[in-house]
Amino acid sequence: MLKTYTGGCHCGAIRFEADIDLAAGTWKCNCTICARNRLWSFEAGSHAVRLLAGAEYLQDYSFNDHVAHHYFCKRCGVHPYEFVDLPAENRQYYNVNVNCVEELDMDAVMAVPIHYVDGLHDRWDRVPAEIRHL
Repeated sequence: MLKTYTGGCHCGAIRFEADIDLAAGTWKCNCTICARNRLWSFEAGSHAVRLLAGAEYLQDYSFNDHVAHHYFCKRCGVHPYEFVDLPAENRQYYNVNVNCVEELDMDAVMAVPIHYVDGLHDRWDRVPAEIRHL
Protein backbone atom coordinates (compact mmCIF):
# COMPACT_ATOMS: atom_id res chain seq x y z
CA MET A 1 0.00 0.00 0.00
CA LEU A 2 1.37 3.40 -0.98
CA LYS A 3 1.97 5.95 1.74
CA THR A 4 3.38 9.46 1.33
CA TYR A 5 6.54 10.16 3.32
CA THR A 6 8.64 13.28 3.60
CA GLY A 7 12.40 13.40 3.63
CA GLY A 8 15.46 15.44 2.96
CA CYS A 9 19.20 15.75 2.94
CA HIS A 10 21.36 16.14 6.06
CA CYS A 11 21.48 19.95 6.11
CA GLY A 12 17.77 20.32 5.32
CA ALA A 13 18.25 22.32 2.12
CA ILE A 14 16.57 19.62 0.02
CA ARG A 15 13.07 18.54 1.01
CA PHE A 16 10.95 16.02 -0.86
CA GLU A 17 7.93 13.80 -0.50
CA ALA A 18 7.63 10.32 -1.94
CA ASP A 19 4.86 7.77 -2.34
CA ILE A 20 6.37 4.50 -1.14
CA ASP A 21 5.05 0.96 -0.75
CA LEU A 22 7.02 -0.53 2.15
CA ALA A 23 5.70 -4.01 1.40
CA ALA A 24 7.54 -3.97 -1.94
CA GLY A 25 10.81 -4.17 -0.04
CA THR A 26 14.08 -2.33 -0.38
CA TRP A 27 17.01 -2.48 -2.79
CA LYS A 28 20.78 -2.62 -2.60
CA CYS A 29 23.01 -2.55 -5.66
CA ASN A 30 26.71 -3.31 -6.02
CA CYS A 31 27.46 -0.91 -8.89
CA THR A 32 30.33 1.48 -8.31
CA ILE A 33 28.28 4.49 -7.20
CA CYS A 34 25.64 2.65 -5.15
CA ALA A 35 28.27 0.61 -3.31
CA ARG A 36 30.43 3.65 -2.57
CA ASN A 37 27.41 5.62 -1.32
CA ARG A 38 26.02 2.53 0.43
CA LEU A 39 22.67 3.34 -1.16
CA TRP A 40 19.78 1.46 0.40
CA SER A 41 16.63 2.40 -1.41
CA PHE A 42 12.92 2.10 -1.97
CA GLU A 43 11.82 1.95 -5.58
CA ALA A 44 9.13 4.53 -6.35
CA GLY A 45 7.19 5.30 -9.51
CA SER A 46 8.23 7.92 -12.05
CA HIS A 47 5.80 10.48 -10.61
CA ALA A 48 6.05 9.36 -6.98
CA VAL A 49 8.77 11.78 -5.85
CA ARG A 50 8.15 15.50 -5.58
CA LEU A 51 10.78 18.09 -4.73
CA LEU A 52 9.36 20.45 -2.10
CA ALA A 53 12.36 22.71 -1.53
CA GLY A 54 16.00 23.11 -2.47
CA ALA A 55 16.06 22.86 -6.26
CA GLU A 56 19.02 25.24 -6.25
CA TYR A 57 20.98 22.78 -4.05
CA LEU A 58 20.14 19.66 -6.04
CA GLN A 59 23.02 18.50 -8.26
CA ASP A 60 22.67 15.75 -10.88
CA TYR A 61 25.52 13.30 -11.39
CA SER A 62 25.31 10.80 -14.23
CA PHE A 63 27.89 8.60 -15.93
CA ASN A 64 28.34 5.83 -18.52
CA ASP A 65 25.04 5.49 -20.40
CA HIS A 66 23.41 8.31 -18.36
CA VAL A 67 20.22 6.37 -17.58
CA ALA A 68 20.59 6.97 -13.84
CA HIS A 69 20.66 10.49 -12.44
CA HIS A 70 22.18 10.42 -8.96
CA TYR A 71 21.01 13.58 -7.23
CA PHE A 72 22.91 14.99 -4.28
CA CYS A 73 22.89 18.13 -2.17
CA LYS A 74 25.57 20.67 -3.15
CA ARG A 75 25.73 21.84 0.46
CA CYS A 76 26.01 18.62 2.52
CA GLY A 77 26.68 15.96 -0.15
CA VAL A 78 23.86 13.61 0.82
CA HIS A 79 22.14 11.62 -1.97
CA PRO A 80 18.38 11.70 -1.22
CA TYR A 81 17.27 9.91 -4.39
CA GLU A 82 18.09 9.01 -7.96
CA PHE A 83 15.97 8.96 -11.09
CA VAL A 84 16.38 6.09 -13.54
CA ASP A 85 15.21 6.38 -17.15
CA LEU A 86 15.37 3.17 -19.21
CA PRO A 87 14.03 4.07 -22.67
CA ALA A 88 14.76 0.62 -24.09
CA GLU A 89 12.44 -0.86 -21.46
CA ASN A 90 9.98 2.06 -21.55
CA ARG A 91 10.47 2.34 -17.78
CA GLN A 92 11.24 5.20 -15.40
CA TYR A 93 11.44 5.14 -11.63
CA TYR A 94 13.10 6.65 -8.56
CA ASN A 95 15.35 5.02 -6.00
CA VAL A 96 14.67 6.85 -2.74
CA ASN A 97 17.38 6.64 -0.08
CA VAL A 98 15.85 4.82 2.91
CA ASN A 99 18.01 6.84 5.28
CA CYS A 100 16.68 10.15 3.92
CA VAL A 101 13.03 9.26 4.55
CA GLU A 102 11.71 10.62 7.83
CA GLU A 103 9.36 9.06 10.35
CA LEU A 104 9.86 5.52 9.10
CA ASP A 105 9.00 2.62 11.34
CA MET A 106 12.39 0.89 11.08
CA ASP A 107 10.94 -2.34 12.49
CA ALA A 108 8.55 -2.37 9.52
CA VAL A 109 11.38 -1.59 7.08
CA MET A 110 13.55 -4.37 8.51
CA ALA A 111 10.66 -6.84 8.15
CA VAL A 112 10.38 -6.43 4.36
CA PRO A 113 12.67 -8.16 1.86
CA ILE A 114 15.94 -6.62 0.73
CA HIS A 115 16.46 -7.18 -3.00
CA TYR A 116 20.09 -7.27 -4.14
CA VAL A 117 21.07 -6.55 -7.75
CA ASP A 118 24.35 -7.05 -9.59
CA GLY A 119 24.58 -3.63 -11.23
CA LEU A 120 28.37 -3.86 -11.25
CA HIS A 121 28.13 -6.42 -14.05
CA ASP A 122 24.88 -5.09 -15.59
CA ARG A 123 23.10 -8.26 -14.46
CA TRP A 124 20.11 -6.55 -12.91
CA ASP A 125 18.19 -9.81 -12.60
CA ARG A 126 20.86 -11.49 -10.44
CA VAL A 127 22.02 -11.30 -6.86
CA PRO A 128 25.73 -10.40 -6.62
CA ALA A 129 28.08 -13.12 -5.41
CA GLU A 130 29.08 -10.87 -2.47
CA ILE A 131 26.58 -8.72 -0.58
CA ARG A 132 28.12 -8.29 2.88
CA HIS A 133 29.55 -4.86 2.01
CA LEU A 134 26.22 -3.54 0.77
